[in-house]
Amino acid sequence: MNDRELDRLIARANPYGDDTVRQLPTGGAESDLLEDILTTTEPATRLHPGRRRRLTIGVAAAVSIAAAVAVVGAVLPKDSPVAPFVAPQSAYAAEVRAIAEANERILINDPAWKITVVDEFTKDRGEMKFANGDETFQITWYPAKDYKLIHKDRVDASSKHEPAQVLGQQGTFFLAKGSTSDFSVLLPPKGAPFVELRTYAGTQEAFQALLTKLKQVDVETWLNAMPETVVRPEKVRAAVDEMLTEVTVPKGFKTAPLYKATVIERYQLGARVTGAASCAWLDQWTAARKSGDKAKAAEAVTAMQGSKSWKILKEMDAAGDYPESIWNYADEIAGKKAPESKSGIPADGYQDGLGCR
Repeated sequence: MNDRELDRLIARANPYGDDTVRQLPTGGAESDLLEDILTTTEPATRLHPGRRRRLTIGVAAAVSIAAAVAVVGAVLPKDSPVAPFVAPQSAYAAEVRAIAEANERILINDPAWKITVVDEFTKDRGEMKFANGDETFQITWYPAKDYKLIHKDRVDASSKHEPAQVLGQQGTFFLAKGSTSDFSVLLPPKGAPFVELRTYAGTQEAFQALLTKLKQVDVETWLNAMPETVVRPEKVRAAVDEMLTEVTVPKGFKTAPLYKATVIERYQLGARVTGAASCAWLDQWTAARKSGDKAKAAEAVTAMQGSKSWKILKEMDAAGDYPESIWNYADEIAGKKAPESKSGIPADGYQDGLGCR
């Protein structure tokens, strides 16, 4: 498998899903907003040990690949320099709190460790990453129903596993096969989701020492620790509109799905917006190619070439690979580069590569 194919697999996660997980006892407009916030949309991005980011696939597929993901929400102590996220006193504040209340809200009680990444999270899925210099630590939470499957996968993918006590709970410690520094602890379900804690560097002793610094906190402390890169639910619409000012979209393009109010990192929101626009243009190009509509095909080619000037993609390119996937498809349909798919068809597989629906 080459890097492009791997990128396509990892990018399958859809940044703008539309499934609803629950209904809460609210009425009128609040119930509609609630449906948007509490969704089963899986996190769209993960940060791997390297510098570059890729969008991630869902839990079931990730398990089949190997023990590649990690861990649940954590937060910085009160003296952290990270700007606080103050939950708004509005219709969706209660829903955001409901997500936090459903999780264990684990923090690292050490100011040297700072939150660097927060994936879009829901009531039973999410991921956060911390860094202390070159050291990294991840916290991921998954639905309780997936515990046995993921535990078995971790056992199969480990060279060592043994009981471990973390936060007063009996979990399982793992050392990944072929590694001397890929350590993780899986904690059994405690309520709706369960937690995995993971690091990719250091020693087992250092990992175990870090685990002793973990603490569970209240909802306010957890929410207040969100970094500045996180777009708060009440800011999503404005952020989307700002991104769309330089993103060309085809006639009839629907913006409503982009406004889904979730706690989401700006990179993920950018992928949601640019992915939707690119998918729409590639859909038009594909249909025009089949029907022989040269004008529509040319319009799509011009728009996709223009994506190289989209401000949000330039911003994202400093942190991840998603923009390059869009630009590769743009060059393929323009005939500027040979198709990388086995079929030899330009942009073949873009639906999976960009997470289109």
